[in-house]
Amino acid sequence: MNRATSLALLGTGIAAPFVSSRPAAAQTPIPVRIAAIGSGGQDEVPYAIQRYGLDKKYGLAMELIDFAVPGQQYTMLRSDAIDIAAGNFVDLLRQRKAGNALQAFHSFQTFSNIIVTKPPSPIKTFADLKGKKIGEFGTAFLDWLIIRAAGKKAYNVDLEKDATLVQGAPPLLNQFLARDDVDATLQFSTLTFGPHLAGQQRVVTGIPDLLKAAGFDPRSFYLQWYVSEKWTAANPGAIERVDAMIEEAYGKLRTDDSLWPPLAQKVGMTDPALIATYRDEARRIDDPPYTPALIAPTQKLLDAIVALTGPDAVGVTTVDPAAFLFPGHARK
Repeated sequence: MNRATSLALLGTGIAAPFVSSRPAAAQTPIPVRIAAIGSGGQDEVPYAIQRYGLDKKYGLAMELIDFAVPGQQYTMLRSDAIDIAAGNFVDLLRQRKAGNALQAFHSFQTFSNIIVTKPPSPIKTFADLKGKKIGEFGTAFLDWLIIRAAGKKAYNVDLEKDATLVQGAPPLLNQFLARDDVDATLQFSTLTFGPHLAGQQRVVTGIPDLLKAAGFDPRSFYLQWYVSEKWTAANPGAIERVDAMIEEAYGKLRTDDSLWPPLAQKVGMTDPALIATYRDEARRIDDPPYTPALIAPTQKLLDAIVALTGPDAVGVTTVDPAAFLFPGHARK
């Protein structure tokens, strides 16, 4: 599952070139509203910010705004109801093409969703999925488009054409697999923790492994934090403070185990073993590399998706460098 937050920035009369990402002195904090699906595990960063008072440290006043439906963040950004949210790079490019003035500025999460089957299944590799019944939660999702393109390149298997698809909501897909309505299913990694620990599921492949097999860079862009261009224009240079605050929040999440039980409980996890698995997985996939050098490999991946599915299925063909800010690049 994915994650998201809210922040606020330092108001200042100083010219933009002098705004830095260092902790702010006593000045009027700049409000910043971050949207997140709390029940979907997206509010880890804002929770760490609140626990440690990081918004105050960086001269910000964060407001966390919860929402429930994926995709709703784009309407909220367009209507100026929020300033910051998270999403994938293709949706970012689609939104910009449609006139929603957004820019990515920090990494959120790398690829984590996986294809699982039952332990006794004869399915061992991605190639074995050909001709099988495969569960999926939507054929327009970026993960599915990547699976199609990478699977075709690495194994000459396009699951959309070479398998029988069974669509369902992610929680239902686990039920489909349990009662043999499907042979394998694409699934959010967080929804596999319980079945995996209970010995009911095993991994066939993950998207990073599939990308490697196809010759794509598994560090290619996936999920990023977006900011409204209206907000950055109203607060020149302040995005550097937001970026530094988010980076420090990720640092706290990597080192402070006490942050995780309350976060896991929000997504229905109370068993200590599940909480530890959830924490370790989040630390593995959150805050991946985010540099200008990854634009080219991301374009290569997008080219393969467009070549297989057609431009209409994707909606965009170019990874526009103007869609990405790198306020923390110099700092790192």
